[in-house]
Amino acid sequence: MIKRFTLQVGIRIIIILIFCVLFSYFLLKNLWFSTGGIGIVIILQVASLIHYVNNTNYSLVKFLEALKNEDYSVYFSPSKKGDSFAKVFDDFNLIIKIFKRNKIEKEAQYKYFKHILEHVNLGIISIKKEDLFNEQSNEEIFFLNKAASDILQQPQHKYWHRMANHVPWLTKEIKKIADGGKILVDLGDEMERKQLSLEVVEIRLLNTPYLIISFQDIRSEIEQKEIEAWHNVIRVLAHEMLNSFTPVSSLASTMKTLTENEKGEALKLDQMEDEDILDINMAATTIKKRSDGLLDFVKDYRTISNVPIPKLSKINVKQFLLTIQLLMKTALKEANIELILLPMPSNTIIHADNKLIEQVLINLINNSIHALEGIEQPCIKISCIVEPNKTVILVTDNGHGIEEDILNQIFIPFYTTKKNGSGIGLSLSKNILKKHGGNLLVSSETGVNTTFSIIFNS
Repeated sequence: MIKRFTLQVGIRIIIILIFCVLFSYFLLKNLWFSTGGIGIVIILQVASLIHYVNNTNYSLVKFLEALKNEDYSVYFSPSKKGDSFAKVFDDFNLIIKIFKRNKIEKEAQYKYFKHILEHVNLGIISIKKEDLFNEQSNEEIFFLNKAASDILQQPQHKYWHRMANHVPWLTKEIKKIADGGKILVDLGDEMERKQLSLEVVEIRLLNTPYLIISFQDIRSEIEQKEIEAWHNVIRVLAHEMLNSFTPVSSLASTMKTLTENEKGEALKLDQMEDEDILDINMAATTIKKRSDGLLDFVKDYRTISNVPIPKLSKINVKQFLLTIQLLMKTALKEANIELILLPMPSNTIIHADNKLIEQVLINLINNSIHALEGIEQPCIKISCIVEPNKTVILVTDNGHGIEEDILNQIFIPFYTTKKNGSGIGLSLSKNILKKHGGNLLVSSETGVNTTFSIIFNS
């Protein structure tokens, strides 16, 4: 393009110079008629050069204006400008075509992702961060999907200040976590209550901070989980009570039969045989034993439901685990099990209740001891992993493992696979970790190993 333009301009300038020389020659020879004709030709050549240059500038301006205004309907026809502009206009048309295709693809992607976000059950709102603190701003809401309108019971407002005026509590809650975070929000009346999981994430687009606000009504999910939890507890309670009451009822019926005649009248002591008296005593002893077991069961239930509030203090993990190793030394020696503390940072600190976490570790180690019965070279390994937002203590044994269908039930209160187990150790341990804001998780491979993860969030 540049070479062709330069060549065209150069030729026109050379022609003008030649005619200027002729103009001077005829002027010196006093050939006035020829001089006038040459002068007119020079003027026409200069006008032609100006027109040529201007045509190029006008086309370039038209091209740039089309890009600036995103007007991709502009078309440059080479035939109207001559062959010298053919390559230039072909390039202009190609660039416009590429920009047009990119715009169409961008709009298609926007509509595609918008369609997805409109059909999720998660409420999503996006606004400029500055609009959150300027409720009178006339800036438009960047994005607001249908789920957000349904959850908030509001139309799809175009401006944030209108949304803020209709649901002021939303602005208040968002401001609490405007720099990013998640909270639970209870709202509604007795007829219809909601519990929203509200999360705010900040992003920057073209150096402007935006907030992505997402929320979801999780009350129904929580209620469903509560119902499932109650069903599990009731199932275990019913099983334990039936185990106690069935023999009690049977023995009571036997005692009643032994102490009555055929008419249902109570027998006197001298009317009863010694063998019957012994049977009654045995039945009473059994009833007492089952009753004591039921009382212990109720005490265990109270233990699970009344975990004390943790008294947090700084605990050096390595020193704490060395203490646990010393406490369990005798039990491990009797079971011929090796307890190995894997290498870990010596300065790792957690904030926890020393006594409660000690109880959790003892429960887990006792479970591992039970799981290692009959295993060759039984071993328990304890390690510690430190991550940016959490510290994890891992207790791993090479025992029989836990079957997959049992794995989801081991934290249910009173569920146990041990012959004389109470079923409260793991559920109590998990409850203790929850009180610490952490968690207790398990993973297992049958016949290989089982790992319990004690998680402390920073």
